[in-house]
Amino acid sequence: MSQHPQQVEDVTEVLEELEAKLETFQTGLNNAWDAIDDLQEELVEEREERRRLEKENEELQAEIERLDARTDLLRLVEESDKMTGKQRSVALIQNLRRAAKKERDRGREAKASVNREEAETALQHPDVDRTTIYTDMSRAARLVDNEDVLKYKSSSGGGSRLKLNLEAGELPNEIVGKDTNNGGR
Repeated sequence: MSQHPQQVEDVTEVLEELEAKLETFQTGLNNAWDAIDDLQEELVEEREERRRLEKENEELQAEIERLDARTDLLRLVEESDKMTGKQRSVALIQNLRRAAKKERDRGREAKASVNREEAETALQHPDVDRTTIYTDMSRAARLVDNEDVLKYKSSSGGGSRLKLNLEAGELPNEIVGKDTNNGGR
């Protein structure tokens, strides 16, 4: 059976059209793959930039915490010798609260404690007898009046500690809101 020249020409024309469409599709597909590669490179760069910014943010947060603590210490140093016993006790509670919150921010239990030496350092070595610091620690526990949250454990031989556990509850608002530099409100 012999094909007519018109039929051969029609088939050739259809094949040429299909070939042109295939070439157009192949070009489009290549362009799409190129665009995907470009987007993947951009994504990698953006992720690296995000990691850099997150690290920078963490460093800035740490610096803010350091400066806040330094500011608190400077204020406390200026006023520590003038503080009343109640103010020193509240200052100890606030110091423990900051430390416990830092622990919570680090993904650990919100707990903190101080012994007499650490309490004296936190208060910037006020001009008081060493036994007065024990009294301040004991008074702090009485001010909170919840041994699950704040407990003073007295021990002969220097093992006395003031322990804060924010996991067991919160401090009373009248303690948390007190400013240690204005007469103990």
